[in-house]
Amino acid sequence: MQTVEIVYRYDGANPQVRSRPASTEAALLRLQEGNRAFAELLNNVKDGQGLVRHVIDVDARDFGLLPGADGAPSQRPFAAILGCSDARVPLELIFNEGPNDLFVIRAAGNGLGSDALGSLRYAIDHLGGSLKLIVVLGHSGCGAVSAAVDVFLNPADYLSLATARSG
Repeated sequence: MQTVEIVYRYDGANPQVRSRPASTEAALLRLQEGNRAFAELLNNVKDGQGLVRHVIDVDARDFGLLPGADGAPSQRPFAAILGCSDARVPLELIFNEGPNDLFVIRAAGNGLGSDALGSLRYAIDHLGGSLKLIVVLGHSGCGAVSAAVDVFLNPADYLSLATARSG
């Protein structure tokens, strides 16, 4: 049987500082490379036995662990991602990122409703110093998208829901 450990690690004696992408292209490349690493991890799990450990080094600044740090750390994500609420799609993990790397907005079917749009507006207005990329991410097998398509194709099947009264 295969065991997988995904570890977020901060080593105070030997801190690893992951640099932030300096451009949109660099941010996109980092997400793509992170996703490739995650996919490779999954492929290794399917093919093997024993323990697979994947370590993501985190920056002390993202936890407020620097000497003299007072209060909550500043947000400094390099990408904002509008993704689905589906619990099977953990965005930081699938991109091989740690805390404070991504500003994540989740909505069923990754729809751009007023709440999601407001969150994106916040990210642009308040996190612009670090933000390099906005991603709208869909996934296969999305139940919310399938339901929306079903309603569009067969609206009569859902009329009872629209006319149902709560008691």
